[in-house]
Amino acid sequence: MNQILTTLEIIGILAAALSGAMLAIDKKMDLFGVVIIGMVTGLGGGVMRDVTLGYIPRSFSNPSYLIAAVVPPLVMFLVALLLQQRYVREEALIDRINNIFDALGLGAFAVGGAVVARAVGYDGHFVVVVFSGVITAVGGGVLRDVLLREIPSILKKHVYAIAALAGTVVYYLFLHFGAGEVLSAVAGVLLVFILRILATIFRWNFPKAIK
Repeated sequence: MNQILTTLEIIGILAAALSGAMLAIDKKMDLFGVVIIGMVTGLGGGVMRDVTLGYIPRSFSNPSYLIAAVVPPLVMFLVALLLQQRYVREEALIDRINNIFDALGLGAFAVGGAVVARAVGYDGHFVVVVFSGVITAVGGGVLRDVLLREIPSILKKHVYAIAALAGTVVYYLFLHFGAGEVLSAVAGVLLVFILRILATIFRWNFPKAIK
């Protein structure tokens, strides 16, 4: 379980940090701002989860997590700096790439958060496991959006928190009915990823009181 958890969280941190860095660059932040937004996006959800569960955040004790959160923003900043005009011209493509990384990070974090809850003693507590997955998935994005002075994505984006919720539920149910840890994790991550991509393509949204 530890290897699966570490793999999921590293994937989630890399993808989320890169996604956050792209948004920070789009907001014309400097190097420090890009790195901070990337780190917050990559690590924020895990820190919120661990504090809620009453544990020292894993990112404080595992240097690889910090490295995974810092390197993508630095690389993305360098790419944007060296290819400034082309980077701006390809904004639509960059948005699509950002959405893919965002969806991947969301799925990896959702299942990773559920794995953490099980690992620390909440294996038989469905609500705690699902809550842990969802807060891990959306927490970093909420902090990122607050820092960028945006309405958090979970309150407006196409099937965002619901996708994370669905992924954690599928992961838990697969385990409950006898699927292995790896198969259950892959199923959960894939479901979140597919839901997010389909929601973006077909513009799935919940109804709004005023359009």
